[in-house]
Amino acid sequence: MGLVKLEKGQVLHKAGKDIVETVEVIVKGTIKISNAFSSITLGVGGFVGIVETPGKPYFYTIEALEEGAVYSYPFTSKDDIPKVVQSNPKIAPILAAQSAEAASITCDVFEQEFNETLNEYEQIQADFADYPNLCIKVGEVPKSFPEIEDLMPPKRSSNLPEWAISFARSLKANDAALKRGLYPLSLDIATGMVMSTYDIYQRVSKESQALSEYRKNLKLKAKEFQANMQVIRAKLNGLENGSAEGQSMVAIVNALNTILVYSEVSPEIATKFEEQIAEFKANSNRYDSADEARALRRNISTTFYEVFTPAFLKSLNDDDIPLEVKMFFMFGFVDEELASEKYTITLANMAKSYVPDPDGNVVLLYEWLQKIYNLEVEPSRNEFDQDWLTYLRDQKLSGSLKEEQMEEMIDDPKARLDFEIHNLFALGNRMTFGRISSFVPVFDSQNVLRPLDMAYQNTAKVNEYFSYIRSVDFGVFCRNALYSNMEIGVPQVHYADDVTPYMILMPNPGSRACLWQEIEGKKRSTKARMLVSIFNTENTEECMIKLFGEFRWEMCKTEQGVHWNDVTDPSLTSMYCDYLQFFKKNSALSTEQKDKLRTDLKKYSNNYKNVFIADYLAYVKYEAASSPRLNKVAREILFTFCPFAKELREKIGDNPQYAELINHYNAHVGGQIKPLTNIVHRLKKEELEVPEVILKQIEHLKK
Repeated sequence: MGLVKLEKGQVLHKAGKDIVETVEVIVKGTIKISNAFSSITLGVGGFVGIVETPGKPYFYTIEALEEGAVYSYPFTSKDDIPKVVQSNPKIAPILAAQSAEAASITCDVFEQEFNETLNEYEQIQADFADYPNLCIKVGEVPKSFPEIEDLMPPKRSSNLPEWAISFARSLKANDAALKRGLYPLSLDIATGMVMSTYDIYQRVSKESQALSEYRKNLKLKAKEFQANMQVIRAKLNGLENGSAEGQSMVAIVNALNTILVYSEVSPEIATKFEEQIAEFKANSNRYDSADEARALRRNISTTFYEVFTPAFLKSLNDDDIPLEVKMFFMFGFVDEELASEKYTITLANMAKSYVPDPDGNVVLLYEWLQKIYNLEVEPSRNEFDQDWLTYLRDQKLSGSLKEEQMEEMIDDPKARLDFEIHNLFALGNRMTFGRISSFVPVFDSQNVLRPLDMAYQNTAKVNEYFSYIRSVDFGVFCRNALYSNMEIGVPQVHYADDVTPYMILMPNPGSRACLWQEIEGKKRSTKARMLVSIFNTENTEECMIKLFGEFRWEMCKTEQGVHWNDVTDPSLTSMYCDYLQFFKKNSALSTEQKDKLRTDLKKYSNNYKNVFIADYLAYVKYEAASSPRLNKVAREILFTFCPFAKELREKIGDNPQYAELINHYNAHVGGQIKPLTNIVHRLKKEELEVPEVILKQIEHLKK
C-alpha cells in the first residue's frame, strides 16, 4: 500500500488475471481503464478500480498512458471508499469533482457501447434478411441458421435508470460551479458526492459487463453466418464485376438443344420447336397484333407443352436433372439469347438456389404436377368447371370413353397429368401472364418489366403474404366445420377450420394472380388452389390482397350454396349484393357516396365480385392502417364478416368509425365463447379429456 510509480505503458492491473485487493487514486499522469469493447481515461484525482469487486479478478485492464503515480489503499468492500476520501481532506473536493466527471464519462461510454452493440445486432439481422436473396443471385442454396433466428436485441436494464445518467451529465455540465460552491463546503459533502457517483458507475459497470458478455455471445453465435455471408458477397462482387470467378458460376450454351435432347421428343417436334424459337427471336416485333406474329405465338404455345410433358416424365426418375432443364421447368426458359446473357445467369442462380416449401403450401408448377402424377392430389377443374371425375363421366356420356376406359383412367398418372397440363398449366399460364393476346410460354427478356430479384416469388415471400393477410384478416382461410362427440356429451360444435391454400408458382413473368378453385371437388375442408407468376411484374402486395379477397367471395358462395345472394340468410356475399343492388335507396349513404358507387359499378361492368375485391383491397391496405377509404355500409359488412385481428382491433379501438363495430363484435364473440367454456368446465369436472378442436376454437375466437 502507498505510493506506486508507473512507467508509460505499464499495466497496473490486468483483466482476468490480477485479483482486486486495492483501490488507487491518481496523483500524477493519466490512466486508461479498458475491456475488450470500450475504454475511459482518467486524470489526477480519479479513482482507479473503484468499480471492481473486491476478492474477484479484475474485469478491466488498468494501464498508464504516461509516466505517473497512484496512491494505493486497501479495498475489501465499498465501505473503504469513504475512508479514502476522509483520510485526504485537502484533496477531497478534487476527488468529488473527478468522481462526478468519471460518472459522466462512464455513462457516455456505455451509451456509445450500447449503440454499437445494437448496430451490430441490427446489421446481423439486416444481413440475415438479405441472405436468401443474395443466395439466389449467386446460385447458392440458403443454409439454415436457427441461432440467428433466435437472437434477441440488447436491452436496457432497469438497474441503470435514465435519471441517473441525466444526473451524472448534469454534474459535468455544472462542474465549474460545483467546484467553487459545493464540493469545498464540507468533507461530508465531498464524501457524499463520491459515494453517490460511485453508485452510478457501479451500475454502469454492471451493465457494461453484461453488454460485453452479450457481444461475445453475439459474435460467437453469428460467426458461422457471417463467414458464410463473406463468401456470398465475394461471389456477388465477382459476378457484378464480371470477374472470372463470377462468370464461371454459370455456363449456359445452346440450352434449347440440351432441353430437346433431354426430353427425347421426336425429331419432327424438335426441329419444329427449334425453327419456331429461331423465327421468334429474329422478329423484333414479335408481340405485335399481326396475324403472322399471333400465329407464331400460338404455335410456340402448342409445341412448348409437347416438349414439356416428355421432359417432365423423364425427370421423375432422374436425380441429376440438367440445370437448363430445371430452368425450363421453373421459368419457361428455352434459349439464352432470347433470355439475354444477364437474365440467363440470374435464372440459373435462382434455379440452383431454389428451396422447396417445407410445409408444401407454396409449390412450383413442376412440383404441383408431381403431386398430380403421384396421386397425392386430384387434378384441378377444367375451363368448364369440371373436376376429373365429372370430366370422365361426361366423356363417357358423350361416347368418347367406354366404362372400362373411364375406370382405368381415374387413377392413371399419365392421363391425370395430361388433363392438368392441358387445363391448369396451359390456361393458368396464360391467365397469370396478364396479356392474353400476346402470351407466349417461353421466357423472353422483353417481358421483364421489373427487376427479376424484386419480381421473384419464392416460398419465403409467399409465406410472408400468408402471414400478412392473417395479421389483418385473421379468418381469411377459415371454413365453417362441425365437430360432434356424443360419447362425452358434445352433440355438435361449430368451429373455424383454418386451411392454408396451395400457391402454385407459374413459370412466366406475369402481372396477375388468380384463384383457380376454392376447394377440391366438394370437400370444403380441402385446400384452395391459387396461381401467381413466379415473376410478378405488378405490385405484388396488391395482387395478393385482391387474390385473397376473391377467395373470400368464392368460398362464401361455396359455403352458402344457392343462398349465396339471399339476404334472408346473412352472409358476406348476400349482404354485399343487397348493398350494391339497392344502394340508391340506402339512407345511410350520402349523395357523393352514391355517385361514387354508381361510378364503381360502371367501372367494374356491374360485377359485384370485382367491386367487393376493390373494397377488400382498401379495407386491408388502408382501413387497417387507420386511413379511411370505405363508406359506412361497406365498412360494416366487411368488419362483420372479415373482422380485423385482435392487435388491429385494439389499435383502432378508439376510432369512432370502428368503436361501435368492435363492441358489437366483442359481444358476439363473447356469446360464442361462453357455451364452449361451459363445455370445457363440465368435461374437466367430469375428468374427461377436452377435445383439442374446442380449445383451438376458443383460442381462434380470442384472436
